[in-house]
Amino acid sequence: MKTVEPLRSQMTFRLLEPEATFPSATSRGLQEAFNLQRKPGAFCSGAKRLLLILILAVLMGCPVVSKNIVGLQDFKLDAQKIDGTWINDEGAILVKAIDPEKGIIKIVFLEDKEKVETLMLKIMKGNSWLYFNILPEKDSKDDYIWGRFQIKDNKLIFWHPSNEVFTKAIKERKIKGTIEKKKQENGKLSFDTSTVSLTDSAKNIINLVESSDKSFFLWDEPVVFIKLAK
Repeated sequence: MKTVEPLRSQMTFRLLEPEATFPSATSRGLQEAFNLQRKPGAFCSGAKRLLLILILAVLMGCPVVSKNIVGLQDFKLDAQKIDGTWINDEGAILVKAIDPEKGIIKIVFLEDKEKVETLMLKIMKGNSWLYFNILPEKDSKDDYIWGRFQIKDNKLIFWHPSNEVFTKAIKERKIKGTIEKKKQENGKLSFDTSTVSLTDSAKNIINLVESSDKSFFLWDEPVVFIKLAK
């Protein structure tokens, strides 16, 4: 799994600042990182440890988000299959099905013993694929951070949407959405970011990504967790 190439393809760096401070890569920072990357002085790291985070693209400042939750219907989870501890080379997470009938799970990040970080995900069905949506906090108007999801054997697999491909689709009017480009600066570091916000219906998003040439996800950049046997 690569971690540097997406950063290179989505951003233009002018000068590196070794002493720069990056946003927290803990789980709570997922939605906060999306908000931070729109503000001056906010930027993200391409370090290997970010493999633990489900939405690496967001921390890079080049996310694809959606105004509407992505999926056509609820996905019924098998709690026995998904509940438990999952690991990869960079860390571990504890997964618990909160509402299996509606596909809602809670993720607890185990990398910090002093501060418990959690995340709520909703898994939904498309026509043929499954999708994850990070649920915003209550009363929040934040967009949905989403992507392709698969549970296979003893693996959880997540794929991020491709900012570049969705940007092209919006310009070609294949899908409705907006593109926000900004220059971020922090000390001597300066780079460009692009946020794609899809405003189209979930149905149109699903039809596009499942019936096209299947290029709308970063297939070479999956985040994979393996379940620990009891």
